[in-house]
Amino acid sequence: MRSQLLRRVLLAVVVLVVLAAIFPALRYYHYFETHVSTDDAYVDGTVALVSSRLSGTVVDVYAEDNWTVKQGDLLIALDPRDAEVRVDLARAQLDRARQSVDEIYAQISAAEAGVSLAGSQLKQARIDYDRARQLKDQGVVSAEAYDQADTGLRVAVAEQALANHQLTQARAALGGASQDHSGQDHSSVDHLAADHDVADRPRADNSRYDRPMVKQAEAALEAAKLDLAYTKITAPFAGIVTHKTAHIGHRVQAGEPLLAIVPLTKLYVTANFKETQLTDVRVGQTAEVEADIYPGYVYHGHVDSISMGTGAAFSLLPPENATGNWVKVVQRVPVKVVLDSPIPADKPLRLGLSVEVAIDVADTRGALLSSIVQRRFNQTGTTQPNESLPVPELPEPGSQDRPERQAQTPEGQPQIQNPLHP
Repeated sequence: MRSQLLRRVLLAVVVLVVLAAIFPALRYYHYFETHVSTDDAYVDGTVALVSSRLSGTVVDVYAEDNWTVKQGDLLIALDPRDAEVRVDLARAQLDRARQSVDEIYAQISAAEAGVSLAGSQLKQARIDYDRARQLKDQGVVSAEAYDQADTGLRVAVAEQALANHQLTQARAALGGASQDHSGQDHSSVDHLAADHDVADRPRADNSRYDRPMVKQAEAALEAAKLDLAYTKITAPFAGIVTHKTAHIGHRVQAGEPLLAIVPLTKLYVTANFKETQLTDVRVGQTAEVEADIYPGYVYHGHVDSISMGTGAAFSLLPPENATGNWVKVVQRVPVKVVLDSPIPADKPLRLGLSVEVAIDVADTRGALLSSIVQRRFNQTGTTQPNESLPVPELPEPGSQDRPERQAQTPEGQPQIQNPLHP
């Protein structure tokens, strides 16, 4: 009697256990049918290798490893004395170029005065020649006097040509467009005076020194000032300093990395899925990330893009499948997963951390070769400089970039079942 009752109790317990296991089993079945996951995933992000833009000696260091810096913070200072000397030299060369322009303007004024003088002399020589010719025809003056008048006219014409040439040469030394008087008739003083008025003269400083030699000196001065500014090395963006190798007294070369800065706001996850798992993976699908450093905590994200090639294709030594014995190996393709919300301050991620990623592949309407981040930075057909701008807001749920989620939390954030812990 007792054994029969015991059998009935055990049977009831088994039935209850089976009934209780049906719901979790259905959940597990639904999860494995609609999700793909991998533990071959790591935290990735942009790393800025801060280097010097010129050679110099380190005189001050303002940051150490693991220090937090803001954009524009001073990190390293190089000895500025060499750059200061180059600035002084360039400034002196600029002053010398402007002085040369002033000298050339003075030469132009003198040449214009010479042209005016030569024109007056030529006018008088022509008058003397015409008078001598008339008197010679009348037999009043001798042939010697006529020859002297003719020679005087020829000398005046040559002096006029020489004066015009000297004026052209002075203007050519100045550079830029200048009026040429060499082909004009300077037979009258009035004409020469009008010519003199339109000639290049000293003008206001804004246009007076708008000459090639001055522009060259100004460019050299700007380059020297840039070199002086480069002695102060600042942070390109906010982040954490790491891998610092610069110390006071070190002699650094241009382009030599001195430290690295890791941004905390632009980290993402690179998940290497097997090629057999990517059949239904699409851009915009929701994903959940769990870091080994924080067991049980899930970061919500989405698939931003899928790599165009496998990891082996871009390795240092890619496989040569056409040589030797060939063994088929399942390849892995990097998938970029971007987090939806800022990383909590009490659970920061670090480059290289191991994570597990699960992607909900139930909705396959998204694109295969696309990037949501690129589209968010694209405005009127032009891509903005994404590394220097804050990341725009994600598309609203239900858009073509992201599948619509069914449930919403009270704060309005999408609620997803944890695929790593169903």
